[in-house]
Amino acid sequence: MRVRRSASLFAACLTLAALTAAGCSSKAPGSGSTSAATGSGPIKIGVALTYNNTAFWAAYISYEQTYAAQDNVQLVGPELAQADASLQNQQIETLVNEGAKAIIVNPETATSLSPAIAYANAHGVQLVSVDTIVGSGQVYMVVRASNTLYGQDACSYISSKVKSGYVLDLEGDLTSSNGADRTNAFNSCMQQNDPGVTLLKDPTAWTESTAVTDAQNALNAYGSKLKAIYSQWSSPDTGILPLLANKGYGKVGSANHVIVVSDDGVAFEMCDVQQGTLDASQSQPADLYAKYALQYAVDAAKGVKLSAGQAGGGAPTLQNVSYNGDTNLADPIVAPFVTASTLNLTLTSPVDSLPGSLATTPVTDNSLWGNVYGAAHGGVCSSGASS
Repeated sequence: MRVRRSASLFAACLTLAALTAAGCSSKAPGSGSTSAATGSGPIKIGVALTYNNTAFWAAYISYEQTYAAQDNVQLVGPELAQADASLQNQQIETLVNEGAKAIIVNPETATSLSPAIAYANAHGVQLVSVDTIVGSGQVYMVVRASNTLYGQDACSYISSKVKSGYVLDLEGDLTSSNGADRTNAFNSCMQQNDPGVTLLKDPTAWTESTAVTDAQNALNAYGSKLKAIYSQWSSPDTGILPLLANKGYGKVGSANHVIVVSDDGVAFEMCDVQQGTLDASQSQPADLYAKYALQYAVDAAKGVKLSAGQAGGGAPTLQNVSYNGDTNLADPIVAPFVTASTLNLTLTSPVDSLPGSLATTPVTDNSLWGNVYGAAHGGVCSSGASS
C-alpha cells in the first residue's frame, strides 16, 4: 500500500497573521463550539512545557498563543521544566491551584508525570499531553504523530541510497518515548532493509553539542566511508551541515556528499532542503500540535466525552495508544516527510506493520508549516524564522 502524507491534508491557514484576520477556526473536535468563552469569561488553560529553546518549540508557543487569542482562551504559562521532571510535576500542581480548568503538558518523559496526573485528577483537572505518549496514568488526550514512522521514514530514504559504509544514528533521549521510538524503528528498519551498512548508534539525550561532536568524531574516524547521518531532531543541523561543507561532504548531489536526514520541519530545515544542504526532514507539525492540544484542553475543561473511533482533528479517527501498561486516547496527527522533490520510497520489510511505501512531500509545498511559519517571519532562510 502506498501512503501519501500530504502537508495540506489538515493544513491550517497560510500565515500566522491570517489565522486571526481570516478567522481560521480552531473549532474543538468534540465541543462543536468555536469559542471557549463562558458566561464568567474565557476558559483558563494551563501550559507546562519541557523546553522553549528550540525553533520547533518557539514556533509551537507562537501558534498556541495565536489560537488561544482567536478562541478567547486564557493561557496560564507556559511553565518551563528544562528537563527537570520533579519541577514539572510541581509546576502542574501550581497550575491546578491557580485555577486552570485543563492543562497542556509536554512531559519530560512518558513516565514522569504520575504525581502531577494524580494531583490534577483529584482536583477535577485533566491533562492533554502534546508530543509525548503517556505511561504513568490517565490523561484526556495524547496529541502526537507516530515517532516510529519518523524512524522508518528516515530509514526509507537512507536505505534507498546507501548500500555500504557507515551510517550514524544521533539518537535522542532513550528514556523518552520519542527518542526510543525513533531509534528502535530506524535501527530495526536499517538492519532489515540495509544489511550491508554498519550502523553507528550514538545517544545524545537531545543535547545539541553532543550530537555535533559525535558527527565530527564519526567524520574523523571514517571519512568518506561515512555515508549518512540521521539526526533525530533539527537543532544539531546548524552545527553538522557547516561541518560537512567545510570537509567537502555537504552539497546534495556531490561525489562525496554525506546524506543528512533530520526531524522537526522547522523553517531553517525547509531552507536547507531548498538550498541542497539537507536531504530530508520529517515535518513534525508544530501548528497542528498547538491547534489540537488547545482544542482538546477546551473539550476537557467542558467535560466533553470522547472515545476511539470518533473523528479526530489531525487524524481520521481517534485511537487508543498504550505505553508502559497504560492506555490513553490519542489523535495521531499525520506528519509529512519532506524532500526537495516528490519521491516514491518502498521498503521490503517495514517496521511494526507500518505502510511499506510512501510518496514524500516536496519542499515547495507552501502548506508545510515550516514554510508557513517562515513566510510569516521574513522567509524560511531569515533569522526571524529560526529564533
